[in-house]
Amino acid sequence: MTASSASRKAPARCQEPARCQERPLPSRCLFGIILVALVFLLFTYSDACDPPPTFEAMQLIGKPKPYYEVGEEVKYQCKPAYFYIPPIAMYTVCELNHTWLPVTDDGCFRLTCSVIKDPANGRAVPANGTWEWGYQLHFSCNEGYYLIGKQILYCELKGLRPQWSDKPPRCEKILCSPPAKIKNGKYTFSDIEIFEYLEAVTYSCDPAPGPDEYSLVGESLLYCAGSGVWSSAPPECKVVKCPFPVLKNGRQISGFGKKFSYKAMVMFECIEGFYLNGSDTVVCEGNSTWQPPIPECLKGPKPTHPTKPPVSNYPGYPNPREGFDFDEFEALIIALMILIIIVAVAITGVCLYKYLQKRKKRKPEGKVEYTAYHHKATTAEAPPK
Repeated sequence: MTASSASRKAPARCQEPARCQERPLPSRCLFGIILVALVFLLFTYSDACDPPPTFEAMQLIGKPKPYYEVGEEVKYQCKPAYFYIPPIAMYTVCELNHTWLPVTDDGCFRLTCSVIKDPANGRAVPANGTWEWGYQLHFSCNEGYYLIGKQILYCELKGLRPQWSDKPPRCEKILCSPPAKIKNGKYTFSDIEIFEYLEAVTYSCDPAPGPDEYSLVGESLLYCAGSGVWSSAPPECKVVKCPFPVLKNGRQISGFGKKFSYKAMVMFECIEGFYLNGSDTVVCEGNSTWQPPIPECLKGPKPTHPTKPPVSNYPGYPNPREGFDFDEFEALIIALMILIIIVAVAITGVCLYKYLQKRKKRKPEGKVEYTAYHHKATTAEAPPK
């Protein structure tokens, strides 16, 4: 009987460590897990709330506590530089689900800077539609006026009082002094001492004392464009005389004359057997030169400039249009990808099947071995009849 008893206890020991891992957890371990879960649930559903929420515009009345009991109420007040407008609630309560009753700081509004009226002949526009501190005020002037001072003012919080960052600007009328006088010329309204916005003058040249007349080089019309600023520099009155245009192996086809003064224009063409190298049209500029320079007539047909061949035409570069079918290559790539996917799925299925078969075979073998071992032990220790 002693041998039989010892043989019955032998299977209780783990002969194969790998199989021991499949046994259920001990009861003590299970009890520990349940205990930890209960502690967690008790902590989660503890009868308390965390500190109440904080806000930008309002603050808690009194000192905050680490936790609050269910039903406990806390009150808020607007922070300095804010003021309260009812009836928005300013309190919250710790509810049964251990969260705070929803509350917002929408009832607290920022203090505002003093209202600045539109300047004379201008406008003052709040950038965000409000005069509250932290925002901007933009100024602009009507047409014909310019701004003196800061274009943007900031409503800043200085201590507990909001104030503007600078004094408001003003709009002044745009005026110009008389434009500059020029040599050998004059302008209209020369007797006026002050010109208002967009008022204009026209320049002209005096008669020349010699055979060549003066040309007005520059803009003839100037207007007051800004405070003391004219639309452009004054022109010049001077003699402009370009040389007679001569084109060898070519001829002049327009702009004929004995003299060529400022802005005179001439066109050319070449005789048969020659081609034009340069521009066919030139203009006499204020420095008495033709611009662009007079062209040349070169012998022979006009050369053409072939475009640069594509890189695919260079020697040694494979031409995709010769001996290569892109559609066939694309179909081949798709077929290869499908084949790879099929092979991967097949390999995965085979591995999974082998794993399941191995797992299925392992359990019956263990039972048979244990039964055989038990039967053998019992038979060997049976008492004689």
